[in-house]
Amino acid sequence: MKATPRSARRNRQDKESGATAIEFVLWTPLLFLFMFGSVQFGLAMFARHVAQTAAQEGARTAREQAAANPKTWQVPAEKDAKTWVNQLIGGLVSDGSLQATPIPVTRGAYPEVGMEVSFSIVSVVPDWQFHLDAASQGPVECYYTQAGACVGPNG
Repeated sequence: MKATPRSARRNRQDKESGATAIEFVLWTPLLFLFMFGSVQFGLAMFARHVAQTAAQEGARTAREQAAANPKTWQVPAEKDAKTWVNQLIGGLVSDGSLQATPIPVTRGAYPEVGMEVSFSIVSVVPDWQFHLDAASQGPVECYYTQAGACVGPNG
C-alpha cells in the first residue's frame, strides 16, 4: 500500500507526539530561575544603594556630632544609619542582621570619623544569601585653631 500525504503526515505527528510537553518540563525551571534571579539581582542592587546611603547619612551625623559631643556622637550616628535602612527597605532586611558600627575618630591634623553599615537581605531564590557592607568616612566638622586643634562650634 502506497503512503498517502495524509498518512505520512499522521506518522510524523505520532513520532513528535509529546515533544512539546517534554520541552515545557525542561525549560520551565530555567525560565523561573532566570525570572527570580532577575528579581533578586534588582533587590540586591537596590539594597547596595541603601547600604551606601545609610552609611553616608550616619557618617554625616557623626561628622556633625563628633566635635560638639566627643563622648556621645556614636549613638545618634548609629540611630540615623539604622533609621535610614529601616525606612527604605525594613521588610527586606533579614532578622537581626542590621548593624551600624561607628568608625572611631582618627587622630591627626584633620580628624576623621565615619560609619559602617552591614546587613543581609531576604532571598527570593533558595540558598542565595546576599550580605551587604558599606562604609563612609569624612572629616570632623569643626573650627581649627592656628595651632591645628579641632574646636567644636561651642568653644
